[in-house]
Amino acid sequence: MSRTRRITVKIAGKEYAMTVPQDDEEKYRRAAREINELISAYKGSFVAEPEDYLAMAAMQVAVNKVNLEMDRAMSDQIDALDEIGREIDSYLNDIKQ
Repeated sequence: MSRTRRITVKIAGKEYAMTVPQDDEEKYRRAAREINELISAYKGSFVAEPEDYLAMAAMQVAVNKVNLEMDRAMSDQIDALDEIGREIDSYLNDIKQ
């Protein structure tokens, strides 16, 4: 069973205490850094309310996640097509013999 750890991360200037799996602590800290970097980039691009920066950062993170999921699905489909191609080649080779 994974041990947990209590950490505090700061996002958009506000601290959030949370309990995370000990092995995942760095993932949470890195995610907080990336969100803060996105917020800083948006602050440099346009003037808005703090919650708007958070919303835009959340949208960007979600779009990145969807892209990864779609890429993974495409990769799975390519693998399946490759397998079908190998089966067809094997079948055709058996017919030739």
